[in-house]
Order: sequence, then structure tokens, then C-alpha cells
Amino acid sequence: AANDVPPELSVERCSSIVANWIRTCRARHEACSAAKPDANELPRRLLDLGQREGAAVVLVETRNNAECHVEQYATLSHCWGRTHVIQTTGQNLPIRKEGVEWDHLPKTFQDAITIVRALDIRFLWIDSLCIVQDDMLDWKEESVRMAIIYSNSYINIAATGAADSCGGCLYPRSLKHLVPTCEVKSFAVSNPKDPGAPTIFVRPSLERVHQRYSTRRNHESDLPDSQTVPLLSRAWVFQERNLAPRTLHFHPSEMVMECKSSIRCECSGLDKVTPKTRRRSFHLESTDRADIFNSWLEVVEEYSKLLLTRNSDRLPALTGVATVFQKKLGCGYMAGIWRDDLARGILWDVTRYALLERSVRRNDSAPTWSWASLILDLEGSGIVFPAGHDDTFQVDDRFRFLKTDIPFAATDFSLVTPKMESIWLRGVAVTATAHPQSPDDITWKDLVIVFDEDIEDTVLITMTAMNIDCTWKSPNACPLAAGSTVYCLLIGTKIYVDSYSNEQTRYQCTLVLKASPRDTQRLERIGVMNIEEYLGIFHTATESSFQLV
Repeated sequence: AANDVPPELSVERCSSIVANWIRTCRARHEACSAAKPDANELPRRLLDLGQREGAAVVLVETRNNAECHVEQYATLSHCWGRTHVIQTTGQNLPIRKEGVEWDHLPKTFQDAITIVRALDIRFLWIDSLCIVQDDMLDWKEESVRMAIIYSNSYINIAATGAADSCGGCLYPRSLKHLVPTCEVKSFAVSNPKDPGAPTIFVRPSLERVHQRYSTRRNHESDLPDSQTVPLLSRAWVFQERNLAPRTLHFHPSEMVMECKSSIRCECSGLDKVTPKTRRRSFHLESTDRADIFNSWLEVVEEYSKLLLTRNSDRLPALTGVATVFQKKLGCGYMAGIWRDDLARGILWDVTRYALLERSVRRNDSAPTWSWASLILDLEGSGIVFPAGHDDTFQVDDRFRFLKTDIPFAATDFSLVTPKMESIWLRGVAVTATAHPQSPDDITWKDLVIVFDEDIEDTVLITMTAMNIDCTWKSPNACPLAAGSTVYCLLIGTKIYVDSYSNEQTRYQCTLVLKASPRDTQRLERIGVMNIEEYLGIFHTATESSFQLV
């Protein structure tokens, strides 16, 4: 049994349902109503939705504006898409402060304004209008304040089903994840043998919609998010959705509201679901730093699968979330990796389940040792942290962080010119030579690493295979020539237990490096490799220091 979901959504029905959800949230959810230390901070600019003659909205400065400081405000999450989006620039900023006419606003903005007004909220924040888009300083100042902007909002309106600003929030409902698409329409089923029996209505199941929110995963046969719920495929929206106290999704099939404590939907199917994978609070209420570090690794794994228009935004689009984590952890943040969890963070890898279609390239806006340095072209491919999911992993006693030239604050990043940002590490290391595998090799490994050791009159040669970060099968993508020297830095160990024999094998987790073509005294990461400890690769190795870029 479930509530009816009409084929089309009216503003009146929307505001009635959502107002009830919010009342319940505020009255019953302690986590959602907890006081925030920076609750009085506002975005620099907001759209005033108060009805004014000749203008739909007016852009107002919040600083020294008494009216703004006593009002709630909403935010809008939307896909910019490929269509032109109305923007505020340095040239038209004075005009925006005089007002923006209704007909000049795209449908998504119009619907959001209508919904927010119906909820009796006067102010709305929309990125394209409230940030001066051609002012790099203004953009940087506001983008690093995303944690405050979304955390302090009353509700975040998410145009989840719209591919661009013309898609809107209020539209006929459909089940887009099915092929062919079908309507969300109920059909009456009567019992001719018992005319007095109550009428039963049936409709297509919304269980797949619920699964996407309760587990944050799609059914394996569903179309990708970019085709069905475009907003959920976008990287910038990740922090908007997770930082806001409440996000109201206008899904193609029904309305869904996420808060820090629960999920509600129109049909009521999600009301009693306790999602196992939700991290609305990111475990930041925990006093155990290990829980928070684990939560961060999960955040990156989910976030890395999302899409960006500009690959250089990979770190900036996560700044808001990183800022929240840093306030709790109190340790240095280095290009997506935490100083106090460096060993596990630097042993990131790339998902291999779609290896034959995998396309991975380097992104110059982040150092090679950071997971943010990769461009993952295949939707759904992402970063994984094997050491973060293995309780047997132990950091090698000789592995140490020495220093870095990166500012430790999460809000500090370069928006213009990539730098050779370095970290200096020390640990046990050995040299080896690397040789590309055959493209037809059934092991699907990218490289063969060859170690040789002189033992009296004998040369002992050991070979092991590994995957590199970038896809060497693509033209000009292989970062190595055959026979190149590589450096294997021991980071830690883990234990593999055979499920059949219960036999244990200890592996040494290593970071594989090569000389940078820009400066041969500095090293670049090419991948990670696990080596069986019994091979004795590191038993005579000495400690060395390395500068990684």
C-alpha cells in the first residue's frame, strides 16, 4: 500500500507535502535542528523574491543588510547543461540589483522561485546569479564558502531530473530508468463479483527510484544517472546535496526529500527505510578519528564517479565537504588526502571492473600522487582505497611523511596555474625496470616489473605484474618506455586469507614511482603494486627520501 502519485505535480500539492515534511523534520530530528557555530553567516548575495513591480527577483547584497539577517533562505541545485544559463557578470551586476524580469529566467529558476515562495521563504541563492561569474576573486571567495552557503540554508531545491536550466522542476511524471519510458499513472482495478468492494489502484513500481536514494546505487539494468537523473551524476552537486540540512529532489517520478536523519517520498515507500549507506553527517559526530578518516575515503570513492565539465574542478568542487572534515579532524589537507591518514590515502587505485573500456588520463591541475590527478572518462569508473577496506593493513614503521609545499588549509587551492606541488616521503625502497604487457595478455595487467638482485655469483630475477594509473593502451598514454627505471616505495602490509584453504599470505603494499620528465630529481606516481612478502624484495633494501610531484 502506498500514497497516490499524480501524473503531474501542482505547486499547491508540492508546498503542502513539503511543509509537512519540514515540520516533522524540525520537530523530531535532533541532528537536523542542532545549532551550528556559523549559523548566522550568509552568502554574499541573495535573490530577494519579495514581489516588486516590474521585476521577478532582485539581487541584494547581504552584508550590512538587516532584512537578510532575520530571514531564512533556500538554495538551488541545478545542471547548467549545454544551454546558455543566465549569469551575473561584472558588467550587468548593477542591472541585476535593479531586478530580473520573469521572462528572462529559465524554467528551472522560475519553478524554484514559485516553490520557494509557496513555502513562504523570501530569499533564494542560485550560483549563476549570486556569484559574479567573470570575477575570479569573487568566484573563489564564494566557492570556498560552499560549506556555509549550503549548511546554513533552510532547504535545498534540487532540479534532479533536469539536464539543463530549461528542464524545470514541475513537469509530467515518468519512469525514465525503464526502456521505453512509462508514465507514473494509476489504474483502477474493480471486482465485478463484488461491486461493494473498495477499488484498488495499481501503477508501475517506484522501487528502483527508492533504491537509488536508499543505497545510492542504481540497479544493474538501469540507464546511467546522466540520462535519467542528470543532477545526481554531477560532481559539484555532491557537496550541495550532502551539506544542506534538507534537499528536496524533483525526481522525474516523484518528490523525494533527504535530511540528515531520514528520507521521505510522495508515495511513502521510503518513509520507513533506514538507509545503510547514507552519510549525511559523514560520521562527524564520532569521537573516533578512524571513523572520520574511513568516512572520508568513502566520500572520495562515491564523489570520484561523478562528472565534471572542467576536469580542473575535481578538488574545488569538494572544498566545502573537505572544510567540514578539517574542522573536525584538525590536520593538514593535501590535495584530497589527509596528513594523518597519508599511508591509506596515497595507496588509492582505479576501479577495474570495466577494464576493457577503461579510459584514464592525467589531469595537470593536481599532483600525480593525488587521486584528483586522474580524468576518468567512463561514467561509473572511480577511485578506490583498498587499504581503507582492509582491517589487516598496517603502515610500515619506516614509512614517514617529511614535509610538503602545499598549504594545509582545505580552502587553499590554485584556480589558475597548476603548480608542481610536492610531498617529501621517506621509507624503504628498491629500484626495478618496467616493461609493458602485451595488449592481448589475459591477466589484463599493464606492466611487468622486473627486480634483479646479486647473490654471490647468481643474479636472482623476480617478476610481478601491476596496473598503472593511466591507460597505456590509449595512444600516447603510456607514461613509460620499455626498460624504464622505477622506484618501489614500501608503504605498508596487508594479509590475504584464501577462502578455501584458509592459508594466509602477507603482501607488501608499494607505491611505484618514476622520474618526472619536468625535473628528473622529482618523482611521479605511476601506480600501486602488492608484492608477496615471501619473495623478499625488500629484505636488503635501505631507507631513502623522495620528492613526489
